[in-house]
Amino acid sequence: MAKGKAFAPEFRQEAVRLYRVSGKPFRTVAEDLGVAPESLRRWVLQAEVEREILKKAAAFFARETR
Repeated sequence: MAKGKAFAPEFRQEAVRLYRVSGKPFRTVAEDLGVAPESLRRWVLQAEVEREILKKAAAFFARETR
């Protein structure tokens, strides 16, 4: 598998944010940003996993402080 261009974490986060607020398809947002649609799709899925982990951690610690 060929390695593509590496993107900074800040760029990835902003790309995910733009996708979420735009309401546009992956392909359109990816083309606007100059990245592969599959890369954007993967970044969005990774962000969802991180969000779920943070939600569970917040709920756990909220129970611990009571």
